[in-house]
Amino acid sequence: MNAKDFVASEAAERFTPAYGLYPYQRQVLHDLLEALAESSRVVAHLPTGAGKTRIACHAAAALLNRYGSENKVVIWLASSEELCEQAAVNLAEAWKHLGNREAAVHRYWRSASMDLGRLDEGFLIASLPKLWAANHREVGILTSLANRTAGVIFDEAHQAIARTYNFVTEQLATYGPPLIGLTATPGRSGELGDEDYDLAAMFNERKVTIHPRGHESAVVYLIKQGYLAEPEFIFVDANIEAPIAEPLPGMDYRQDDLDVIGRDRAWSEEVVGLTRKALARHRRVMVFCPSVACAEESARMIASEGFWSRSIIASTPKERRQTTIDEFRGDGTAPMALFNYGVLTAGFDAPRTSCIIVARPTASLVLYSQMVGRAMRGRRSGGNRRCQIYTVVATSLRGFGSVVEAFGNWEELWRIPSSS
Repeated sequence: MNAKDFVASEAAERFTPAYGLYPYQRQVLHDLLEALAESSRVVAHLPTGAGKTRIACHAAAALLNRYGSENKVVIWLASSEELCEQAAVNLAEAWKHLGNREAAVHRYWRSASMDLGRLDEGFLIASLPKLWAANHREVGILTSLANRTAGVIFDEAHQAIARTYNFVTEQLATYGPPLIGLTATPGRSGELGDEDYDLAAMFNERKVTIHPRGHESAVVYLIKQGYLAEPEFIFVDANIEAPIAEPLPGMDYRQDDLDVIGRDRAWSEEVVGLTRKALARHRRVMVFCPSVACAEESARMIASEGFWSRSIIASTPKERRQTTIDEFRGDGTAPMALFNYGVLTAGFDAPRTSCIIVARPTASLVLYSQMVGRAMRGRRSGGNRRCQIYTVVATSLRGFGSVVEAFGNWEELWRIPSSS
């Protein structure tokens, strides 16, 4: 099916309350399907916590339903196992309510093994690194899979122009199926550069987003309506004795410099002190640290004071990671602090989180927005009315501080329907 043959209004009307959407989500879904009737590629741009995954599940179901018994597959791409798992769980639930027949949900990440050329119809949720490796083992497998592709959904679409990710995506899109990107940050850097324009070009410069409904921006509308929490940004100075190199344009701080910051006594004391202060007011606190050592040591120090305190890093065993996350997400009333480095910026949902401590310096507007977004779930979505965002800063380090400004940073790159 060519994207131009996709009757957007009919598809949108089919998907109502069984797997429900908020009014603004229905509007984005409608605009998304309308855009696909004109162009085979489009980005859905919503703030973290606004329901990108749920909207995309409706779109994925619409794509598969249109093919009847043609044995097609909708492919959902993500860079991390957390994002893959989130998509698989949501798609399985969505299809129960939205599907018009039986269809499989194929999981292809971590140690999963399957014959990609002989999948049953349904959904393939795959990690991009694993598909890249599969193509190296069996040259042409992605093009073969493309013959059966009903649509491709790219989660965290700002990553789509990375060389290996772009190759995988373009191979799967060989025969022109709809390509839907999902992101809270439709750009690569705070100051527009070549990569930002390349990203927009990859999606035909097409983007749909939330109508602001008379407000300053979509973010303001979502906060006023209780879909997102109202953030209070608090900046805390910490002196760093060691010299830290300023990132080059379009780059972030080097790992070596982040390790230096993580070992800095004043910085570490500030992290622990802020966490102690936050736990007196909040039941769920997430802390983004500058290094593995800082995350682990800070968690130990807070735990020694009698608090529930854990750290998660890339090497944390899967079982321990899941147990820790389940406890943090739970209904317990005791204050909890979850420290991490290099993980939990995407594909992690803990609506009760009401305080974020950004103690990992970054020059990346994308990364900062992702970290802040972990506490932005509003009360209408099981979250909070308000949240606090502590950002540890130093005069020598760059940073950010407005989710409203961040959301609108890349507008000039994109063509947005006039109804928006």
